[in-house]
Amino acid sequence: MTNQGDAPRAGTRPDFQGSPSLACDLGWVLSVAAKPQNVKKGQRRAMAFAGREELAERVRDFWDDGPDDTCMTEMQALAHHAGAISETDPETLWAAVGRAVDTIPLDLGLESEYPQDRDRFLHRLARLKDSPELVRQYLDLLAEVWEPLNDEWQASLPVLRDTAHHMVERLERGLQPFHEQLPVNCSVYQERLPIIGSMLEQGHTLLVVPCYYFGCSLYLEFPGMTLIGVGLEEHGSMARARTESVARRLKTVADPTRLALLHFLATRPSSVSDLAASFDLAQPTVSMHVKLLRETGLVRAERQGGRLQLQADPDAVDALLDDLRGVVVQPALQPPIAAPTAVPVPPAVDSRSPRPYGDSLTGSDRMPATVVDATRSGAPVTA
Repeated sequence: MTNQGDAPRAGTRPDFQGSPSLACDLGWVLSVAAKPQNVKKGQRRAMAFAGREELAERVRDFWDDGPDDTCMTEMQALAHHAGAISETDPETLWAAVGRAVDTIPLDLGLESEYPQDRDRFLHRLARLKDSPELVRQYLDLLAEVWEPLNDEWQASLPVLRDTAHHMVERLERGLQPFHEQLPVNCSVYQERLPIIGSMLEQGHTLLVVPCYYFGCSLYLEFPGMTLIGVGLEEHGSMARARTESVARRLKTVADPTRLALLHFLATRPSSVSDLAASFDLAQPTVSMHVKLLRETGLVRAERQGGRLQLQADPDAVDALLDDLRGVVVQPALQPPIAAPTAVPVPPAVDSRSPRPYGDSLTGSDRMPATVVDATRSGAPVTA
């Protein structure tokens, strides 16, 4: 990943990268508390605060600097500054965000934000710098919001990673301009496309983040990096990547020998030489099968006394079965999840009032500049 402050490298190819991001997914979960209408636009996040209305209110009230229907972008800025924007372990992310408070500069450009939002995020960073107690409360709140969602999100990581890999491959082939492959319905992004394109030509990093909990697109600009997030449910290439991920793992276990080895390792941790002896196979043959099983995550290895002990990973096997069920069965059988009704909805915006810079009105909806969801009409909702 490009380090904070790295200058683009003249004459080099674009640096396309892809990965899941807990910080980005958490941002969209937080947006449900800030803007309850968002639950109508994504079943996965619809239940984020169901039965936790008091927590949603605490999220809304944490910063007393006016209505906040953005996604606590200062948290994502801290994650990037800490080198943890692609972090997937919550405890590691909380620790990294906490450490970053002391060193993050307060003159960040945050070019993806409208001026009033940028000033608000920088003011929040200043407040965090001045109060270790506020930092502790902030991290405790983030952890409380994320804790009941973590298991489901962790189970989605194989699909998210495969999706990111698939999208980066498409970008590197260059059959379409990057902005056509990664459409973002954000006016700031559209205005900055020529600048982003020029930076990419100089080796600037473009990080593609497939996200589990949000709908359409996300744009964040950090020093040395442009981040574009795309919703897992909405993007066609992501649907293909999801089925490719399942198919690749199924192909691995479709081989009778590999399936027998996986069954053996489910009850009897063994080394490659143990497996070779038990199955009367040459060690190179066993090593080849084990390599494929490990690459799909179905088998894990641990060094014990100088020997590499192999063992089936039951969580990975369960994840494969869940993913297969999700691809083949659940889309047809799963009823819509009702949106929480106890979270109060902000009052409608009077369309006759002067329109501040950065606002876009769609009924009573107002979306942040950096986060844009899909609408039934297909019209973009931007800030």
